[in-house]
Amino acid sequence: MCETPRCVDEREGVSPMLTSTQIENIDRVFAMIDSSGDGRVTWDDFETLTRGIAEELGRDSKSTEIAELSAAYHDVWEYVSAAADLDQDGAVTRDEFRKAHSTKALSAGILLDKWLVAADRCFDAADREGNGHLTEDALAGVYRAGGITDRQVASAAFQAMDVNSNGRVDKAEFSANVRGLFEAVDKSMKGAQMIG
Repeated sequence: MCETPRCVDEREGVSPMLTSTQIENIDRVFAMIDSSGDGRVTWDDFETLTRGIAEELGRDSKSTEIAELSAAYHDVWEYVSAAADLDQDGAVTRDEFRKAHSTKALSAGILLDKWLVAADRCFDAADREGNGHLTEDALAGVYRAGGITDRQVASAAFQAMDVNSNGRVDKAEFSANVRGLFEAVDKSMKGAQMIG
């Protein structure tokens, strides 16, 4: 029986066109959204994520920033569910999510654009001072809201994002790493290890 990474990936329904880094990041994004940990993502998971961000960052759940974040997440959910919910049960499983990426049912460019809008709205919610920058503590709050409670993961991400080492991350630095999370083909690339 073939046990090369390519054969294993083909058995698991993952296109050999995706690198191991891409597959790991697809799985990490899924796990971050799957707030209940039940192996299925629904709109409820995105709502839980939005509420968690509001709570972690001390934002009113009815604030403009949280409403805009919710709308951006809804746009992501609508696109993902339309492409990946193959059995139309209102949920996307990890396998459906992987398959939609590997078969390109989810257009990488369209999905990335939607995630970048959501990332911008998340940044705006986290930027409590309104000065266009995030501190390491603010970024750690975003990570905790997404279920990433290991402070070292958030700290490593912050250090990687803070390219000018000024102790702050601006929106361009944040967005570049979000882009890398979805585009990186190996672990040495910007954003490849943004969430672990």
